Amino acid sequence: MQTETTPTILWLTENYYPNRGGMSQSCDRIVQSLRDKGLVIGLVHFRSTKNKLKLKTVQNGFYLSFPVDDDAGHAFNVLHAYLSNPNLPFQFSHIVAFGGYLPLLGSPVLSKLLDIPLISMLRGNDFDIFLFSAKKRDFLFYALENSKTICTVTKDQKIKIQKLIQHDDIQYIPNGIDLKDWMPHKSELERANQWKLDNVPSGKKVIGVFGHLKPKKGMEFFIDSISRSGFSNQVFLLISGEIYPGLDEKFKASEIDYFVSPFLDRFELLGWYPVCDTVAIPSYYDGMPNVLLEAAALSIPLIAAQVGGMKDALIDQVHGFLFHPADEESCADSIRQFMDSDNEKLNQMGKNCVKLINENYTTDIESNNYIQIFRQ
Repeated sequence: MQTETTPTILWLTENYYPNRGGMSQSCDRIVQSLRDKGLVIGLVHFRSTKNKLKLKTVQNGFYLSFPVDDDAGHAFNVLHAYLSNPNLPFQFSHIVAFGGYLPLLGSPVLSKLLDIPLISMLRGNDFDIFLFSAKKRDFLFYALENSKTICTVTKDQKIKIQKLIQHDDIQYIPNGIDLKDWMPHKSELERANQWKLDNVPSGKKVIGVFGHLKPKKGMEFFIDSISRSGFSNQVFLLISGEIYPGLDEKFKASEIDYFVSPFLDRFELLGWYPVCDTVAIPSYYDGMPNVLLEAAALSIPLIAAQVGGMKDALIDQVHGFLFHPADEESCADSIRQFMDSDNEKLNQMGKNCVKLINENYTTDIESNNYIQIFRQ
């Protein structure tokens, strides 16, 4: 039963189920974890749809599908009218802007109109892209300056914000993963082993790349780095996700064997991760990718750029092979080190990765850190 001391949160997001992608997964995970721990969350999901408002009551809160067209100002006026209804059975203690354009645009004004403190939860794309966008930087700074608390998923984000604005409460809270749910079944392991036997030439090592392969993910750079390493003929790339135009031609022009699977829902990937000898995250810049935690939790070492969450979590030669972002020779050298590593070394790195996740990056640790903010 809700009490006066129970945080009741108005949560604004553009990224939630049925949307795909890492931000949607993270939002779903965090919201569900907080609800499971007793917090009440009214989630407003901004969607580019022609449908009407759709309210669904769930345990410890509600889900409001909120249609938005090109007129964001109209949408927020409608939302304010909806939230001002005295018959709404919730009295909110906080408002959360969970990254993205619309939440960061409207939340600081709603915070003032509704007289509740704003918690801005930055992810990766929102901060990195908005920071250098003339059209979006002003409302990003306005949101941050009017936030009671700013939450970042990387230490680098926190440092950048401290250099750009004056703020007394910036909290670093990395992503987490639920290890109880993230475990392949025996049938998935058997399928992965059989697929590898049927599709990967003998003697080749498999490098997996997962997710929305946008330009910031550095795939063209990574292909060039593989070629530079001298191991093009001994690598098999397993790609699962959406690739941007032109990337497929880049693959075909290289000497690298590869397979591209269409974008899959998260748990479908449990049949693909075990195919990999390593997972690569060659991003130019990033937040804290779910792929980092998913691979590490499955004992898979990583080849990763020293940016964002990879820089925070991973130690070179302990959890994988790290390189400086956008440095092709540094990346090529990491690929060489991976290719020269025997199974014993890779297996030990995998065990180190699991230990890392268990001690630092579980959903329980993540949700408890957020609860401390809401309980203040």
